[in-house]
Amino acid sequence: MDVTNEWYWEGNIVDAVIDYLVEGGWTIVSMADTYAKEHGEDIRALKDGRALIVEAKGYPSRLYRDPRRVREKKRTNPSTQAPKWYSHAIITAMRLKHRNAAATVAVALPDIPRYRKLHEETAESLSKLDVTMLFVGEEGDVERVGPL
Repeated sequence: MDVTNEWYWEGNIVDAVIDYLVEGGWTIVSMADTYAKEHGEDIRALKDGRALIVEAKGYPSRLYRDPRRVREKKRTNPSTQAPKWYSHAIITAMRLKHRNAAATVAVALPDIPRYRKLHEETAESLSKLDVTMLFVGEEGDVERVGPL
């Protein structure tokens, strides 16, 4: 099985957020090639002279993406790995905000209970940091927590 087919794979999260932003009148300026594991801003968008930068993360898979290991299952439970991915997204958002003070910075994640719990535990701090959350559902719907 190709992990990029999982709805919660990062590339699918990016695609859903782009659709959401375009429907909301945003112009997509750039997006990272998630399939190629390109580094940098996952999404940069503009609307009415305002910039938005989105850091996206998927949810850890039980399978490897590397074709040489595709038949193996990962030893680490996704629920155990999720806080690391969440914290990486948050530190990236903080760095983006530091470098782009006038921009809105958002973190996009699949709407999975583990990520919701982590957000619940950090929501007040994220609000003070002016970081918006975008939760993407299995059908591609996006729920925003914070301003855009």
